[in-house]
Amino acid sequence: MMANTVERLFDQVLSKLPPLPTAEEELDVEGLEDHIPDVLDRPPLDEGELTRIRVPSVRELDTDSMIEELSVPEPSDEVKDLVLGGIRHAGIEAIAFYKSPRFVLRAPYPGKWGIFYLNDALDVVAWQIHKEYPSINAPRTMALEFLRQHEHFHFQADIQTLMFEAVKGQHLYIPTRRRFRHMRTDFVEEALANNKAFNWAKKPANGIDKFAYHFMMLQPGAYSRFTEPKNMLRAEWASIVVDGAGPGATHRDDIAPWVVTIPRTFDNRTSCPEYVVFPAHLSDLIDPAYGTPPVLAIEEDDKLTKQLAGKRLRHFRKPWDETKRKLTENKDRWGLDFKPWPQDGKGAWSVKVDDGNRAHLRNRGNGNWLAYAIGGHKEMGHG
Repeated sequence: MMANTVERLFDQVLSKLPPLPTAEEELDVEGLEDHIPDVLDRPPLDEGELTRIRVPSVRELDTDSMIEELSVPEPSDEVKDLVLGGIRHAGIEAIAFYKSPRFVLRAPYPGKWGIFYLNDALDVVAWQIHKEYPSINAPRTMALEFLRQHEHFHFQADIQTLMFEAVKGQHLYIPTRRRFRHMRTDFVEEALANNKAFNWAKKPANGIDKFAYHFMMLQPGAYSRFTEPKNMLRAEWASIVVDGAGPGATHRDDIAPWVVTIPRTFDNRTSCPEYVVFPAHLSDLIDPAYGTPPVLAIEEDDKLTKQLAGKRLRHFRKPWDETKRKLTENKDRWGLDFKPWPQDGKGAWSVKVDDGNRAHLRNRGNGNWLAYAIGGHKEMGHG
């Protein structure tokens, strides 16, 4: 079985490396818990719910459940808000995640490693694809494959890191994730994973690039960098993993071409186990705080009101009114790119007004929002 071959490879390489430094020794921070980001940072599960979670492999699922008719039922508002809120706050990893063989004995799901998809999230993504492309065949299958492209890149990157570890004779994978423990959305590996998924979506045989683009732009930090030149992203990834650099690393152009160049034996869809998770409560796996707040009414603060009446920003009045209308009708509408803007503090969000311009709003609760700034991408801090 291929999975056993992969596990043996990891055992063979890792057994020859020196002991892994503790988090305290590595970062010289007293009391830092020895946690690894990604799946091991997921919200804890209630012990009483664990036995009620089914984790079948994808290949164990009934084929008919993956290749359904054209009609896709709309998920509940609660499920949509949790899934789309999770994506906005934490990227694709909120709804599908890769667990390395390195952590096979650790939670979640001790004894299993591979790619895990949340069943409710597959329903939401399939419904979105169906809405955008009503005549597309098997939208749930398309949703699964789309998410697989992203997560399978993490598996490829894991193998590549293992190869670098074998050459350098030192641990790289876990130290990298320790450095990015609270900066996951700054990790350029997510941009490369989304780049792979986007390139798959653009293929004529798949044709869901419009959906993929807006889906990825909704995600935070490095996730939304998927349109940057691939070689630059690879060079940044190599510097972070091989040289131990942090965010904003210098680029290792010399080894960038080797990123994710792994033996064909380990580079196929059967080499990494896959599971669909059926949690008793979706909120066990997606933090309820990620849920997208309702948008019922939007006002401008006094400063913005005066600016929109003035000569410099008067041209924003019409597109901004149209944006407000769309936002109150459907906050998840593609093209609005409505997402949190933590740079301005708790409750701040950002929305696209038109090409090149955005507005910032603050959640006042009960569906009420206050817009406080509008302007170009760079002016608003979006790069």
